[in-house]
Amino acid sequence: MAAQLVRQDGAVKVWELIGSGDEARLAAMLGLYARLFPQYAHYVPRMRRRAALDREHRPGHIVHYWLLEVNGRPAGIRTFRYVRSRQCGLAIALAIDPDFRDVVAEGRRLALFLVQACLDQVIDDSKRLGDPPARGMVNEVEFPRLMEHYKHYGIIELPVKYVEPIFPAESEGRSRAEQIASLHFLPTSLGFLPNPGLNGRAYSIEDVPDFALAFLVDHYGLPFDHPQVQAALESIPILS
Repeated sequence: MAAQLVRQDGAVKVWELIGSGDEARLAAMLGLYARLFPQYAHYVPRMRRRAALDREHRPGHIVHYWLLEVNGRPAGIRTFRYVRSRQCGLAIALAIDPDFRDVVAEGRRLALFLVQACLDQVIDDSKRLGDPPARGMVNEVEFPRLMEHYKHYGIIELPVKYVEPIFPAESEGRSRAEQIASLHFLPTSLGFLPNPGLNGRAYSIEDVPDFALAFLVDHYGLPFDHPQVQAALESIPILS
C-alpha cells in the first residue's frame, strides 16, 4: 500500500504514513527521527506500532505521521494529532535534515512550510468531522531560544508552567501505571499557533487549561489528579 500524498510544491512532497503500510517511507521517517532526536530514539518501536494503525484508532484523536521528501529524498518529519474534545491540534515532532534547511516550499523554508501545513490539516480534520473550527495548534517548546525563534512563525507563548513527561527506555513493555510511575519531567514551554480563520482571535485564558490537558492527559495519558497535571493547571492565571 502506498502512502498518501497530502501536500506538494514542485520537488517537495509530504506523505501521510499512518495506516499506509508504506514500509520504505516509514523506515525513512523513523530513521530521520532517531538521528535528529537521539534523546527520544527509544520511542521508535512505539511509533512503528502506532503507524500500523488507522489514524482514528484512538477515539477522538486523528493522528498524523508525515514524511517530507525533496526530489525523492527524505528531508523532514512532522508528527501531530487533532484532539476533538479540546478543539485543537498537538504538534509533537518537527525536524528538517540540516542538508535541506534552505529549501523553500510555497514561499517558506521547510520548517515553516510544515508548521503551516499541519495547522491547515488540523483545520481540515475539524471541518471533515463536522466539529467546531479547530482553535489552532499547541506546541511543546523545550528551550527559551526556540520559543523566541517560533514566535517568528506566529506562535504565542502560553501562560502556564508546563513540564513534558519523558518515558524512559526501560518503560517499554510495562503496564501504563508502571510507565507513568517511571516518568521524569522536563520543564518546557507551551506555544500556540491560532487558526487564522477565527477573525483574528488568538485564544482566551479560558482555553489554556484545555491546551495543557490535551497534552498531559489526552496525549501522554496522565491521570487528571496527577501532581504535575494539577501543578500546570494551578499555574494558569485564571485558576491560580
